[in-house]
Amino acid sequence: MTPVLLIDFGSTYTKVTAIDLDRELLLGTAASYTTVETDVTEGLANALALLEAKTGPLTFAHRYACSSAAGGLRMMASGLVPELTAQAAREASLGAGAKVLKTYSFQLTEDDAEEIAALKPDIFLLVGGTDGGNTECILHNAQVLAEVGGEFPIVVAGNRTASRQCQRILEGREVHLCENVMPRFGVLNIEPAQKAIREVFLRRIVKAKGLSKTDSLLSGILMPTPSAVMRAMELLSCGCQEEAGIGDLLAVDVGGATTDVYSVSEGAPTQVNTVCKGLPEPFVKRTVEGDIGMRYSVRGILDAAGP
Repeated sequence: MTPVLLIDFGSTYTKVTAIDLDRELLLGTAASYTTVETDVTEGLANALALLEAKTGPLTFAHRYACSSAAGGLRMMASGLVPELTAQAAREASLGAGAKVLKTYSFQLTEDDAEEIAALKPDIFLLVGGTDGGNTECILHNAQVLAEVGGEFPIVVAGNRTASRQCQRILEGREVHLCENVMPRFGVLNIEPAQKAIREVFLRRIVKAKGLSKTDSLLSGILMPTPSAVMRAMELLSCGCQEEAGIGDLLAVDVGGATTDVYSVSEGAPTQVNTVCKGLPEPFVKRTVEGDIGMRYSVRGILDAAGP
């Protein structure tokens, strides 16, 4: 038997699952309240105690975790045209497992700057312009972000012609340069930006959320929970080397703070007279209602339902 422990630090509950890789068997699950206000290891210890009561003592070969605790990964983004680079920035952020607080289009204003300073995102994704195209917008927005200040990292994934200049404008800040999320008109290239966002999450955000206290208990915190769910949906749909997937699927994850919807499908029109406009949809896609959940965001359900 090769027991492996899987942990999800959720906004409301810390869930633990024990599986046996050799027998491909679920050994047991348990959950306890996420104690993010004090020490997340307390909630983890409580969940593990409940799990051991079900499975008996286990020596885990590996312990892996994902997290959306303490608000998860909170991001903001800016692009040039709403239907193009701004939308590409949003797709990149959602695909990386973030909760997108707001996406800006065109040049940032003084009001936008005040809003960014007030919301204090975990990461800001700065994009704009195809490669060799418009540079004025992304350079202006870099200057606004430099004046906003704050400690949040900035991922630059816009017109490659302006990337280094953006980095110089943002000197003194943590800046990560990536390939353009839309290098050519209508072409998405969001994977490099998503990878950079996840790396920042693992190195910086996990520590800021207090999850680094669990390092001695885990093999690693792999990714934000929505990113882990998206990867799981892709495996379920497409399969792996030794097992076929089930094909196109739609999944809904109703959490305590957000409701996430995942789709794995080409989504191509079935009628020949259909005209497609805007950016092509990613094969694996996530959308999120950031203010609708079953606990922390339950008021969002009441607001959406109306009186």
